[in-house]
Amino acid sequence: MSEKLSCSTVRDLLPMYIENLLSPETEEAVKAHLEECEECRTIYEQMTGPQPAIPAENPEVDYLKKINQKRSRMFIILGLLAALLVGSVFAWYRSSQQPVINYDESSRTMTVSGVKDLGKLRLPDSISQAENLDVQTETFQMNVNLPVLRNEDVELKKYIPEYLSRTEKSLQFLRIYFRENCPEVYLGEQADKFVELDISPTGSISWRNRDDRIIIETDNYYWHREELYILALMDSKIVQWKQLGYAWYVGTCIDPYSETLYLGMGNIQYQKYWDTYLKAGGTQEATPENFRILNDAVSYICLTYGMNWGTAYESMPLNRTLLYNVPKIADTTGDNMSVCMATSFIAYLSDQYGFDHVSSFCYGKESFEKAFGSDFETEYGKWSNHILEVYG
Repeated sequence: MSEKLSCSTVRDLLPMYIENLLSPETEEAVKAHLEECEECRTIYEQMTGPQPAIPAENPEVDYLKKINQKRSRMFIILGLLAALLVGSVFAWYRSSQQPVINYDESSRTMTVSGVKDLGKLRLPDSISQAENLDVQTETFQMNVNLPVLRNEDVELKKYIPEYLSRTEKSLQFLRIYFRENCPEVYLGEQADKFVELDISPTGSISWRNRDDRIIIETDNYYWHREELYILALMDSKIVQWKQLGYAWYVGTCIDPYSETLYLGMGNIQYQKYWDTYLKAGGTQEATPENFRILNDAVSYICLTYGMNWGTAYESMPLNRTLLYNVPKIADTTGDNMSVCMATSFIAYLSDQYGFDHVSSFCYGKESFEKAFGSDFETEYGKWSNHILEVYG
């Protein structure tokens, strides 16, 4: 600023000068004036230092009082505006968090949309009268036939929000995990597709991969959502030991939000592999680590005492598993394992050669020999010896 400032101008600018709110040029001009003008410099020192007890009739004190009053009013106004702004933002945030819940009495269907925080969703009492629930979020839509869950003797108003929250966290976890741990099988847009989850007693446990979404039907087995989602990502026309083993391994031994984990260890203490499970360090706490031990313990019993003593998951060969009706299981090498054995074998291969190699093989990108550097019989033998040695 080339021209010099007058005393009145400088005194008007002093509050902003003190607060460092002036432009560099104006600030320099005020500074130069204060160096030359003793009266303005005195006022500046009084404004920035302790206020002296000067008689009220002093005109300079009157001026300072006016300045201080202006500053006080300015801070009060700014404070009120800030409080108003924060209040408005908070009110908007709260309103944006509130879901829209509608209940149609004729169809006995409750529709929930606009959910921002699934874990904090609060369903009304009408949920006890509803037959169906349709929940829509940004990443998935879930259609539930509520009698299916009522048969499980759960408190719907509490369980549904928790199930929704775990579903969202599980999908997010799996998408991130695949991107970070299997670079050779980058799923890209495939893993980001919208998921449609249908839980109803249709007798269909299947998955369909569409251009814009993945559709999963669970029948009464609603806790199978992770494995069915993974199988849908694989989009295989047939299901062999490698697909089921991989889906169970990722869905129960890696994903910490698996619904199977939430359901707990069940009544495995009454099963013939319970002692083996305890000996290996397993507990009744539902964790991915315990589910890994569980599959290994079941495999030990299968390898030691033979098969066909339990369910298709535990001991029946995969080619006898009838749960998955689309696609069919093919009778090929390895399908004489149970699901638990296939899961344990996949986990072993992942430990030995890396998750990315296992993914490349299971997704059909590489042959067994190329992925692991040896043939199936050799690696199966190594795994069998490992299980018998560790769990025996």
